[in-house]
Amino acid sequence: MGYNPGDMRVAIVGAGPAGAHLSCRLSQAGCEVLLFDAREAWEKPCGGGVTSKALGEFPFLREAQAPKQMVSALRLLTARGREVRLAPRRDFAIFSRTELARLMRRRAVEAGAALHCARVERTERRAGRWEIRTAGGVHAADFLVGADGAASVLRRRFGVRFPASDFGYALGWHVRPAPAAPQVEIQYLAGLSGYLWAFPRTDHLSYGIVTRYGEASPGRLKAILLDFIAASDARLAEELRAVGGRATPRASFYAAMIPALGPASWDRLAASNWAGGWALAGDAAGFADPVTGEGIYYAIKSADLLARALLGDPGRYEELWRAEFGGELRRAAEIERRFYHGRFAGAPLVERMVQLARRHRGVRETLRDLIAGDQGYMDLKRRLRQSAFSII
Repeated sequence: MGYNPGDMRVAIVGAGPAGAHLSCRLSQAGCEVLLFDAREAWEKPCGGGVTSKALGEFPFLREAQAPKQMVSALRLLTARGREVRLAPRRDFAIFSRTELARLMRRRAVEAGAALHCARVERTERRAGRWEIRTAGGVHAADFLVGADGAASVLRRRFGVRFPASDFGYALGWHVRPAPAAPQVEIQYLAGLSGYLWAFPRTDHLSYGIVTRYGEASPGRLKAILLDFIAASDARLAEELRAVGGRATPRASFYAAMIPALGPASWDRLAASNWAGGWALAGDAAGFADPVTGEGIYYAIKSADLLARALLGDPGRYEELWRAEFGGELRRAAEIERRFYHGRFAGAPLVERMVQLARRHRGVRETLRDLIAGDQGYMDLKRRLRQSAFSII
């Protein structure tokens, strides 16, 4: 099924990074684009980290006038308190998700997309076209894209199912004011698949914790995170404990599901159906790193690839995303349990990695590049093995 951009109308549900970027790309090429989101730009539950890889590949993120905190220092801690400080080769950015959404929606609208802040109530396929119903009326489109996040309604509408084991769970607080020193902190967890974080933004600090869904109760995760917060801000932790961990005038609480697909799910995933006139992008398609939970890069990249398929060679979307990042994410899924629960030389693997990083420049540089998005998983084991025996 082929499309002439000038005659094609595409409806995109979800105006996050995937939906907004796809809208921009298609509108620039002459397509008529209808972009739907149930709400104005908001502070989505997310750390907001944009890797140096993403900044390099998508210059508009680096050049944007939108408020962003550039970060050049990272403190990595283990559950036992070992730490190593890393300096990325290239600075990465921490965005407020409100500001990132505003930036990307503005780009889409300036390119010609029609943005509808309205909840999609129903979608229906009739005679080869889609009908999209909102409170404001019914809209028609030739092609429908689900970019509506990890809990995607359209994913289920298209018959794509993820089991509970294919998700992570995150919670945390956005705290004002912003810290004086823009340093990222990440601490790995004892006995759990995930980590804690403190991400500085221009006007506030994002604290959070992420684990495999169902590994620990929300109450336990809150308690672990409050202990982490107390290490740097005892008064704030006491304030949050006093209200049962809920929001306060100083801190707003958040929680969210995050895609974390296993190897079998990557193998069977179909993120599009050209004959059916639909595709998924970003979190809605499960495109997030199962080890780190990072999804902003994959949201924008998948939108880029879907635009290429729609505008050039229809039907190649599956081939494109699998070739560009599918293998890496599947490999991440394969090693995720070993990464968080594996052991090396009598200690948890992460403990040993940080211990080695303190002594070995090669291991330190590998960790630095992994966190920055510059080191892939396919050759991670080889590089770590080589680095561990290259003491400098």
